[in-house]
Formats: sequence, structure tokens, C-alpha cells
Amino acid sequence: MVAACGDGTTAPSSGGLAITIAGLPAGVQPSVTITGPNAFHVVVTSSDTVTALRPGSYTVAAAEVTSSNVRYAASPATQTIAVSSGAIASGSPIVYGVATARLALTVLGLPAGAQASLSVSGPGSYTRTVTGTEQLDLLQPGTYTITASDVQASGKTYRPAPGTQTLTLGPSTVPVAATVAYGSGNAFLDLTIAGLPGGTNASVEVTGPDGFARTIGSSTILHYLEPGTYTIAAGIAGSNLTTHRPAPTSQTASVADGDTTAATVTYDSAPLELAIELVVEGLTAPVFLTAPDGDARQFVVERNGRIRIIEDDVLLPTPFLDLRSRVNFAGERGMLSMAFDPQYATNGLFYVYYVDLFGDMVVERFASTPGSDVAGASAGTVMVIPHRGENHHGGVVAFGPDGMLYVGPGDGGCCGDPQNNAQNMSTLLGKLLRIDVRTAPYAVPPDNPFVGRSGVRPEIWASGLRNPWRFAFDVPAGLLYIGDVGQDAREEINVSRTTAAGLNYGWRLMEGSACYNPGSNCNPSGQLTLPAHEYLHADGCSVTSGYVYRGTAIPELTGHYLYADYCRGWMRSFRATPGGAATEHRLWPDVSLPLTVSFGRDGAGELYMVAGTQVWRIVRP
Repeated sequence: MVAACGDGTTAPSSGGLAITIAGLPAGVQPSVTITGPNAFHVVVTSSDTVTALRPGSYTVAAAEVTSSNVRYAASPATQTIAVSSGAIASGSPIVYGVATARLALTVLGLPAGAQASLSVSGPGSYTRTVTGTEQLDLLQPGTYTITASDVQASGKTYRPAPGTQTLTLGPSTVPVAATVAYGSGNAFLDLTIAGLPGGTNASVEVTGPDGFARTIGSSTILHYLEPGTYTIAAGIAGSNLTTHRPAPTSQTASVADGDTTAATVTYDSAPLELAIELVVEGLTAPVFLTAPDGDARQFVVERNGRIRIIEDDVLLPTPFLDLRSRVNFAGERGMLSMAFDPQYATNGLFYVYYVDLFGDMVVERFASTPGSDVAGASAGTVMVIPHRGENHHGGVVAFGPDGMLYVGPGDGGCCGDPQNNAQNMSTLLGKLLRIDVRTAPYAVPPDNPFVGRSGVRPEIWASGLRNPWRFAFDVPAGLLYIGDVGQDAREEINVSRTTAAGLNYGWRLMEGSACYNPGSNCNPSGQLTLPAHEYLHADGCSVTSGYVYRGTAIPELTGHYLYADYCRGWMRSFRATPGGAATEHRLWPDVSLPLTVSFGRDGAGELYMVAGTQVWRIVRP
């Protein structure tokens, strides 16, 4: 909380002002200025409550913020709020949104050293000359025209295609792509790509004389080619659990000066088939796999207390980290997961989640040298959660898109949550926790839903969980998936917005969508959040929650959430919708997979399965 200061005095009876700020990426700091009576002036840079305010009218002004060549504007940018004695006032939440556009221009076909001649014009008399591949940032949203002129180079005239193009740019962090392809010949290749559904790009490479190379995603005419023979190589495309295979996969086309030659690639579609390939074996009770973004290695957590590294599909002999002397490996206990700091590439920090020799759950911070195959020393204990049961330890620490660390401890164990921990807001058990580890050991984010609530632990983000063995964020969609292992009858997967604070997922009042304790009338006012998907124990016994696929190797899986059951050899998927979950898809027949303990995701977004002593990669057959 910020204590107000204006003229050096405090009113005998003062009030407060709660400021809620949302919408900015992790690490981007807002600037909100509050002014009021007696020349009061303070700047806040996060959600906070300003206290000891004199009663009166206060103006809250949120400035635009620029980060990584993107400008964010606040709504409302300015508001006036009345503060009364003895009360905490609050205005409208300040929500930041992207206010600028981006344009990525790619120039192809010019010889080395030659400069393009492009003119970009847009709103507000914007003009820009571009001479090569370049990204234009901080653009005002609107309509832009790209005009390309001929270029003289190496004794030839290179003509552009298209000569003029018009694009509409909306506010976004993702640039709109535009390409200008130059050529000095007078031949043309009319390439038709057929059989793909709308919105699905082909994967076609065209190569030819003088190092010509183009990647083609849809039907197009290649202009101003040099005469000669061109090779057209088509690869597999994919969309929405459907694999599109091309025919022919390779063909040649001879183009003559002044002529247009036609070629066609036709795609045939079939339901996606998946396979798994063995990556490594010989691990000791592996339970988790992860990697820093962009890192080609995979880090595997062994439940006995070690973290191992897989590099180029080889298990390195020396552990990355060895905590076996401090980890309780009995029963369901052990080291259960790890998380790399979002700034790991520069700060080398990572976090591990394990059960100590007393049975308590520990989150510990470690320092390391980015890129090293051996971790550094402990940087201190972040959190200890008392736990004396033999099971239900949850299992995940993970950073959310807001840069906060989320922890999912179970309800304390045994049968039916006899202490009712999941609904007891004075304990951390049976909850999803959200903490800020940028301050050691940790700080409670001021916008956590129960901050300042008497008798409630402020670290709590959500409640009503039995044993959230695995949960994961899908950043592009802004969703959080929690697989909560059931009691006697049902397994459930909860899906919520990453910004949805204070949800109660129902345990032990409910098991999935059914009443558990009490046996009826368990959610009379609709205050509990029901699962997006569930299945009965006739179909399995313990849900292994996975990830939404965001890799590149299997585009037909993009946007689909994968999960499995530990007791049955199947893996399935669904896509989350605003109303819950779409139809489930069975990606393998039952009893044909290893009993999956965990899914894993590497630094490129590709997915793995962890089972027994092995790690498997999910691939096409």
C-alpha cells in the first residue's frame, strides 16, 4: 500500500483509493498519476491501494506506455474519483491495450548489395522510404500503401511484384506481413494450390536458376523469372486435426522467356494420425519435462530429487541438479516439477517444487549460468507449505503470462479432504497460489483477489482443488488449464481466463459436476466454477493434464489441448470454447500408450510424454 503524502499532514479521518491496473505484459510497468486536494501527487506503477487520503476529489491519469516497440494506451485514460472518510474508494479498472500497429516488409530477389526502392504511406501524412527487408513499428492503425519501383543493378533492370499493394493495419503486437519480390527476367510461373480448406497455408518451396528460392503458401503467379528449370517441392500441411498431403510432392517446370508456365499442387485430406518416438530411457521415476524458451535441451525432473538434461536425444550422465539428500521420495512424494524464470536467459534463475524430509512442500530458488549443464547454488527457500499427508501434494510451479509464479498444492491427502482444506481459506492447501518472486523470498501481488481479507491467506488465487497434479497456461488464448485428480467417480479439467481471480473449483463440495459433500444441493447459488470437461472412472482413474499445442512440427494440432489418463492407455484432446469445451477427440485407441505420468513441453513448443523410466516425443507416424 502507498501511504499518501501531500502537505506533510494527515487528515484526522482519512480514506483510501484502490487502483486496479491490468492488460500489460509481464515486466512492463505502467505510470498512473493521482492528484488531489492540497497539492497531493503520487505515481503508482502497479495495482495498489493508496491510503491516508484527505476526503475529496482525486484525478487518476494513466499515461501511455511504450515497451519493445509497442505502445499501450489505457482505458479510461483519465477518471475522477471521490474519496470519503473511513472508506476505500475505487474507480473503473485501468485496462491497457495495444494502441499501435506493425508492418513487416520482406524484399526478395535483388542481388547482394542492391537496394530496393519502396515507399510506404499511411495515416496522418505518414511516409517512409524502405530499401530492404525491415519491420516498421509504432504505426498508427489504418490503411497503408506500399509502392515499389524498378531497381537497376548488375547491368539489369529488376522489376517488383506487386508494384503497389494496400494493407489495413489494426492495433497488434503481431506485425502484418507484406512481400515485394523482384526479378530481372520475363518468364512467369502460375502455381495453383488446390484442396486446402480456407485459412490453411500450403508448404511449397520453389527453387531455380541463380539461387532462386521462394516459399509459397497459396496459389500465386511468380513474376519476372529468369528462363530455366524450376523445382517445386510440396510438404505436408495441417489444420484442425486434419493432415493435408500433397501430390505431387516434387515436380519440375521449365519456363521460357516471355511465356507463362502452369503447375498445380493438389492436397488430399485425412484425419490426423499421431505416434510417439522414444527419446531416452533409463531415468529414475521421471515426472516432468520442460525447457527455457528457445533452448534446444530438455530438462527432466526425476521424483527421487534429480534434474537430468537431454541434449540431441542423449541423456547426459551428470545431473543438472541433485537434491536427493533433501527430498522425501516415499509414496507419492518427491521432486515434482521445476520452472525457469521468464528472464532465465539473463538472470539464470529457476525454481523447483519438492517434498522435504518432513513431508512439507517446498518451493526453492536456484541460481545458474544460462546455457550451463550444471546448476548453481540455492538462492534461498521461497515458500514452505506444511503437509503431513502421504499424498495430494499437487505438483506444479509455473510462471503465468503476468510474470507471477503459480503454485498448486493439493488438499493435504487422505480421503474426501477430511479437514476441508480446499474450502478453508486460512490454509494454502487445496488452492492455486500466485506470488511475486521478483522480491525475495516472495511478495503477494496487490491485485490478488483476497488481499486484505481477514482470515484469508493473500497468496490464494483460486480454491476448491483436490490434487491439481498438472496445470498449464496457454498464453496465446489467455487461458489456464487445471487437471484436478478426482476422488471416487470423476476426473475433471478446469479451464478459465488467466485473469479470472478468486474462482472456487468446488472440491470437496463437488467432485466434478456432481455433489460430493454434501450429497445434494452443493452449489445452490451457482458460486462454484464447474469443470470445462470431465470423464467418469469407467473411462480411467487419474487425469494427466497436458498442454495446448503451440509448436510448429504438427500444425494440425495447433490450439488443441492434450490430456491422458494414468490408468488407461489413451490420449485425447479438445479445444476450449467460451461455453466450455468442444467435442473431445480420441487421438489414440485405448490401451496403446504407456501409462502417462506427465506431459512435457520443450523450448520450441513441441510436446512429450513421460512414463515409467522413459521420455517419448509426440510426432506424426
